[in-house]
Amino acid sequence: MRHEKGISPDLPRLAADRAAALIAQITGARVATGIVDNDPGPHEPRVVEVDAGRMGQLLGIPVTTAAMETWLSPLGFTVVATDATHAAVTVPLHRVDVTSAADVAEEVARAHGYDRIVGTLPAAPLPPGRPDPGEPRHRLRRVLAGLGLDEVVTHALIGPADLARSGFDPAAAHLVRAANPLSEEHSIMRPVPYPSVLAALAENVRQRRTDVALFEVGKIYRFRPEAAAPVGELQQSGAAYSEAWMVGIGLLGDAAARFPGSAMREWDVADLRGLLEAVHAALGLSTPAFRAEEPNERHRHLHPGRAARIVDAEGHAYGSLGEVHPTVAAAWDLPGRPLVAALHLEPHGLFDLPGGVVRARVPSPAQPVDRDLAVVVDEATPVGELLRVARQNAGASLVELRLFDTYRGPQVGEGRVSYGLALRFQPAGEGDERGLDRAMDKVRGALKHHLGAEIR
Repeated sequence: MRHEKGISPDLPRLAADRAAALIAQITGARVATGIVDNDPGPHEPRVVEVDAGRMGQLLGIPVTTAAMETWLSPLGFTVVATDATHAAVTVPLHRVDVTSAADVAEEVARAHGYDRIVGTLPAAPLPPGRPDPGEPRHRLRRVLAGLGLDEVVTHALIGPADLARSGFDPAAAHLVRAANPLSEEHSIMRPVPYPSVLAALAENVRQRRTDVALFEVGKIYRFRPEAAAPVGELQQSGAAYSEAWMVGIGLLGDAAARFPGSAMREWDVADLRGLLEAVHAALGLSTPAFRAEEPNERHRHLHPGRAARIVDAEGHAYGSLGEVHPTVAAAWDLPGRPLVAALHLEPHGLFDLPGGVVRARVPSPAQPVDRDLAVVVDEATPVGELLRVARQNAGASLVELRLFDTYRGPQVGEGRVSYGLALRFQPAGEGDERGLDRAMDKVRGALKHHLGAEIR
């Protein structure tokens, strides 16, 4: 205890006086006058500032300055309250082990009784979580997968042959090259996503899968100490080594059937454009704009007459789309007319676009009602006019109108064509069947009157 808690500075003198008194009492000796002391004092007691609220947090019991005085006074401590929650505690000289507010709290706990303190788990509130920086990219992946595309993950290292087959210079100064590559096919960090997308399409063709719709979200890498971008590449800010996130999309072969029984057809640029517009809409971004490529900025891997730049409202390009150039497609052994698109994500890309206008409405409690209509008209009647007349006369409850069937043959006669129309109505409430019947009668009458149609 002496070595653990120390000795009071007044205790040696008291011990010497007591020893001299005992010697004089037992032996009859006379105690000389005076004493030699290298620390004569006087010694001031230590004063510790304590916070009752903090002490309550340490001990797990409510503590007040008045309660502290009740607990500590019998132990020789003096408690003087300085305000409602703070107090100055004077420590006895013999308690040299009490030097801080935590030591005073220990004395309070001992006086209060350790067995009377109920154990509680600490309740430390966690700090708010940091937003996931990859969430925008994860959301983009979910959107593209929901649109029917398959995700691929390719290697960021490519070879000079991949760049050459894609129409890019494998000896360009802005390429980032590996100092000790494992092979020539993995010696360059890809500067654009197009070789990876074309390689994925070619691999599917080699596996006899010719109907492909895929995408990849990955990084590109460049070394560009100069400010100007090489011809055929999008302008990017910064210098020296840089990396950026992009998404590449590749389409090949037949598109998914629009409805059962419809004729198969190949993907075209309009499909790719609609796909990109759907991505922007699903992400809540403004609708993209498209402009033709200028002669000095054309991508070498795209068909010069079937390509476009994707631009924002201020005209800044952040992506491209189009049909693969026939020579590039032949170099990759790709049949048909493959399509590719690439968009910069971040920085200065898709995720920096302003939000678009989002319109929402309360869903109706009633189920939608589908009705089909077969109409025979003259061959010269435009389909658009047929849909316009039907839409104008169907009423406000019509939410969707589409053409799902076309028939020409002896059953409808020479110079005539039969169109199948699918109408979807959204009633305001249950029990509105008569209103839908009246809407269909009005559509039939308008088609007969304006277009001379025959309702089958």
